[in-house]
This record gives sequence, C-alpha cells and structure tokens, in this order.
Amino acid sequence: MKKTLFSIFAIIPLFSFAIVTLNLSLFSTDQASSVLMDVKSKIFELLPEEATVTNSATATFSMAFFLSYNATSNVYVGEWKYKDETVRYEYDPKGYKYYRDFVMECASFPLEKVSFYLFSKDEFPDVFRLTYHPALDEYSDFSSEYFVFSSERLSGNRNLFLIDRKNEKLLPLPVYGSSEYFPRISPNQKYLLFQGSLHGNWGIYYMPISNDYSSKIKLISRGRFAAYNPNWLDENTVVYVQEDATSNHLVVKDLVTMREKTYHLLFDWVFTPVKGRDGIVFVGLKESDFGIYELLPDGTVTALENSPYNEFDPDVFGNYLIFSSNRDGVFRIYAKDLESGKIWCLTENIPYDAFYPAFSEDGKLVAFSVYEKGSEPDIWIVRFRVPQE
Repeated sequence: MKKTLFSIFAIIPLFSFAIVTLNLSLFSTDQASSVLMDVKSKIFELLPEEATVTNSATATFSMAFFLSYNATSNVYVGEWKYKDETVRYEYDPKGYKYYRDFVMECASFPLEKVSFYLFSKDEFPDVFRLTYHPALDEYSDFSSEYFVFSSERLSGNRNLFLIDRKNEKLLPLPVYGSSEYFPRISPNQKYLLFQGSLHGNWGIYYMPISNDYSSKIKLISRGRFAAYNPNWLDENTVVYVQEDATSNHLVVKDLVTMREKTYHLLFDWVFTPVKGRDGIVFVGLKESDFGIYELLPDGTVTALENSPYNEFDPDVFGNYLIFSSNRDGVFRIYAKDLESGKIWCLTENIPYDAFYPAFSEDGKLVAFSVYEKGSEPDIWIVRFRVPQE
C-alpha cells in the first residue's frame, strides 16, 4: 500500500501587536495539497489585523486541520479539530456545492474563532466582520449576554444561532421542520422571539434560552394568514405584523394574558415594528413609497424619515434611529438624530448593500448584514458614534 504523504505548512508570526494568536497545524494528502493551499491563502487573506498566526504553544487557539481526497468517491474532506470540537466539511466536484464555498467553509472555522473572541473581548476596530461562513447569515439582535442571528449553515435550513458573549461560543438552536427569521432576545434575556414556519405557515413564536428550548416553543400568533417581523415592547409584551385578506396590520400582544390589540393603519402595507421613543416605530408603504413612521399612544402616526429614497429596517436607541436606504444607489445603514434631524452614514466604506441594522443593548454597536456580490450575506458590526460638528 502506498504510504499517505502529508504537506505541512510552517507558519510564522505576522504582527507584533496581536490581541489573539492562532497556532495552526495544516496537513493534507498529496492529491489535496493544492486545495489546502487555497484554504491557507483564504485564512491569511481574511484574518483580522488584531490576530496573528504563530507556532507558539501558548497561542490563544491551537487547532489542527487535515484535508484528504478519496479518489473512489471523488470527494474532498476537510476536518478541523480544536479541543473537544471536530468539524467536518465535504466537497464533491460533481455535486451542488461550489468549490469556493468549500474553501470558505474550511477557512471560516479559525476565522470565526478569532472574530468571536475579539467580539467577546470588545477588541475590534470601528468596522468589523463577525461571521465568515459561506452560508447565509442575517437578522441579528444583541443583549449583554448573547448575540443571535439566523443562518443556513446547518444543513442549509434557516436556524437560529447564539453567540455567548462571555465565552465566545457559538450555540446552534435548530427547530426541526421549521425555518426561523427575525430572532429577538427578550429584555430579561430569558427568551427568544422569532418568526417561524413550524405549523406550515409563517407564525410568531417564542421559546426559552435553555437546553430544553425545543420542547417549550409557544405559538403566539393565530389565524390562517401569515404573521412576521416580531419584536419585544417589554418583557411581557410583543408586537408583530399580521396579514389579513387584503393587507396587513400591527398586533400588540400581552404574553401573560394573551390579549391582543390590533392597529389597522392608513398604509398599503406595514413592516418591521420596533419599540420607539414614545410608541411603535414601523415601515409604512404608500403608493410604492417606503418610509419610517411612529405610532404614538394616542393613535396618531408621525413620520420619522420619509425621503424620496426608500427606508427600511428601523431600530431605535434613545434619540437615535438607524435604518437602511439606497440614497446613492447602494443600500447603506444610516443613523438619524431624532432631536436635531441630522443624518449620517454608518457603512460608507462598505461597497455592498447592507440591511437589517440592530442596536446593541447599550447603543454602542450596530450589527447588520452585508450582501457582497456573488456571496451570501455575513454579519458585520460598526461602532456607533455621533459625528462631531
């Protein structure tokens, strides 16, 4: 039998100011050596400047990667080992997966170890890429303990994933037979609210953040029409959009009494309600024009931002509104001071469409999804700063 040969890459430190270090042992069989070179190149291309690769035994992360090729089945297999974790990726050149996605899958494991670590330590630059997996990542939310997003990285189905911000661990929360969108963490950090398809139609659900979450999922919405875009107003009250026979409307529901109040507003359609300064902020559509409005406690509606350009995806922290808009031909994330009326762009240096901004619990960060051309979206974070005059 022919002895299997390995290609070992010697990697030396690149920077002296690193906050996080990686000790990577990369091996492959002869037939997979060119693929291993592509994986290595992708890691070095995307590694944040706050990280370096070293051969030190005291590195923050020490992990091994082995890439093999099975000629009989024509399949490449890449496998990472880190402590008690083993992550495996496969690629069949005649299969459905693109080669570039297989390379990015393999590279994403160490890259996300670094990015989640930097995120947990709050040691990252003003604009920072958080996720690297080639599958879709979007719809994020913060709390002081967790960061949640929706992703297709698990079997190609939409599932929710939590990042534990204290120990930088990624926790999948699959709900089998369902796809999950728009996750929102409750103010007390005990529950996740989300849009799901567990009963065959879009509905609003919530579940505890616990090991037995899947057995305690509760359906909030009712009726035969779709419901979507949920959000918390307080620990016991949620708001979401409910479709009806001809349009849709807002529903505010008390989770203790399960009583609900509906708001049929003078818009063709409404979307993405969030808690505002004084009432409920939402996107309203009138005659092909999308704008951002606030429903006040007295039932009146006031415009917060309705320019000639479409505005989507509002979130509010204090006196500040964030949203996405295509004011220069690219959808970017903007902020508005609701007191002064001043507007500025948060993603002007990102040349790709950006959507779904969300404030962190303290208003210091904004997460959003970036849609790079030819790729599925990833989660990025920008530090929220008000520009000085």
